[in-house]
This record gives sequence, C-alpha cells and structure tokens, in this order.
Amino acid sequence: MRSVRLLGIILQLSRVPSTSVSALAQRFDVSERTLQRDLSAIADLGVPIWTRTGPAGGVGIVEGWRSPINGMTGPEVQALMIGSAGSHELGFATAYGTARIKMLEARAVGNHAKSADERFLNNNEPWFSTAEQPPALPVVAEAVWASRRLLIHYARHDAPPKQRLVDPLGLVLKTDRWYLVAAHRQKPLTYRLSRIVAVELQDETADQPEDFSLSDYWRDFSSAFETSLNTLPVTFSIPESSLDALLIHVPSTETQIALASARTTDQRLYIEMMMENLEIAASQLIAVPGVEVDSPTALRQKLHVRAQNIAQRNAG
Repeated sequence: MRSVRLLGIILQLSRVPSTSVSALAQRFDVSERTLQRDLSAIADLGVPIWTRTGPAGGVGIVEGWRSPINGMTGPEVQALMIGSAGSHELGFATAYGTARIKMLEARAVGNHAKSADERFLNNNEPWFSTAEQPPALPVVAEAVWASRRLLIHYARHDAPPKQRLVDPLGLVLKTDRWYLVAAHRQKPLTYRLSRIVAVELQDETADQPEDFSLSDYWRDFSSAFETSLNTLPVTFSIPESSLDALLIHVPSTETQIALASARTTDQRLYIEMMMENLEIAASQLIAVPGVEVDSPTALRQKLHVRAQNIAQRNAG
C-alpha cells in the first residue's frame, strides 16, 4: 500500500543524511516518477524535505529534524497518511490531529513551533454544499484495510442495482465525494460510494496486484473521464477582462489546455475547446461577460434566445 511506502521513505530519509531519487525508487521498487510524487506527498505532511540537482544533488531531510513516527500510535500513523478530510470521515479525526501536532513539533526550529498549524488551515469542503456520507463507507473502508473481498449492490442512475463481487484496491476522496477503486474480474473499475446501496464483507482475501498504483490509476481515470464527457467542439471569443469569469464558470482541464493555445486580437481571446453538450455549454458561457460564440450555430442561437428572455424579464 502507498501509505506503508510513504512511512518507509520517511524512516529511510531519517536514517541517512542524503540519497538519490533513483536509489529510493529502486529500494521501494517503484518508478522515479512515482517516487517524486511520494516525496511531494511527504512534504505536504510537514516533513522538511530538500532536493538538489546536479553532481552534488540528491534528496534528504533538513538537518536537525527528528522523525516523530516512533512515538506515534498505529491509528495516528494511518490517519497522517490518509489526510485531514479522509481521516475525519473514516473516524480518525482525533488520531490525525494528534499526529499532525507531533509532526509539526518535530519540524519546529527555534521559536517557530506549531506556526504552520496556527497560520494555515487546509479546508477541503466546498461552499454551500453538504458532503456525501455514504452508508457503505465503514464496511468498504474495513475491506480496504483488511484486503478482503466485497459483494456490492451498485446502482447506476435509474437502473436496478447490479450485484458484483470485487477486490478492493483503494478509496479516493475527490473533494467531497468518495470513490471505491476495485477490480472486477481482474479489471480495475471505479465505483461512487453513494451509489452502493448494499455491501457485504466477504471472508475471502482480495487479490492485490503488486504493480497496481492507486495514484497512477486515478490520474489516468480522471483524464479519461473528462475527455469522455467533452464531445462538443466550440469556438468562441471573450474580452481579456472576462478570463477569470471563464475559469470560474467553465472549470475543467480542457479549459486550461484551450487557453494555452488561444490567440489574442484587439484585447479579445479566441478559444477553441471541447465542451459537454449544448445545454451545459449554454449554461456555462452565458455567465461569462462579453462572450461571442462562432460555432456551433445551435449554441449561438441557444445563447441568443436565453439572453433575450433574460433581457425581457428584467426590462423596465
């Protein structure tokens, strides 16, 4: 599991003054790319990692820092690896708070003890919404920890629930939504926990592929999912001053990619990008001041009708 590997990396870096990314990757049997992501995650936990390039380069921990891992309980270590939001919903909130304090105290230099904890708060909860609390979460989490198979009853939209026997590979908390990554007939798939209407823990041990990486799987899945949704090619222009509004109302990776190749003429941005469908595109773009759609014509007409309706209802 990745949490075990992160813990091992922290302990290894605590024992040696410096090493290299390639040496760590070889020691923990992962690619250098995966190891780099692990180091970033460890730094986010509060461990003062340094990296240098060149002949005298490498990776290590700032001199004087002492790992508090040996003084942590098992639940505290698990909570630290899961993170704040996930620990709260999995029942590890107290353990996470205690572990975080221990980590910050170990990081403290001089009179700066706990300064990060006092001055920085990472709040992952979105505004004006209630986080999902899927009933299946406790049982699914137990299966993930214990590497046991699950029999789930999964409902897609309005279709009747389907029964599946799956091998849990990991849990993902995407902002405020929980997802189970599990293998069905040896193929990793993604299940939204709120759609699991019933779940049964099995006595069988789950199959755990040695080469499976939850972070790599989720990155590839997220990219493919966004691509599958965006099927409508749209060409439009906006005033440069409306860029922030575009990013707010069309928040997607596709927008960032399109902006990288957008051209600017007379203080207007000309953009070509893929969007989901006519209805969603109209709802998003009508909120962007000064937008002008070139194509498709159906989207341009839909915006015109909506704008006229708004103008008539708010005239006078």
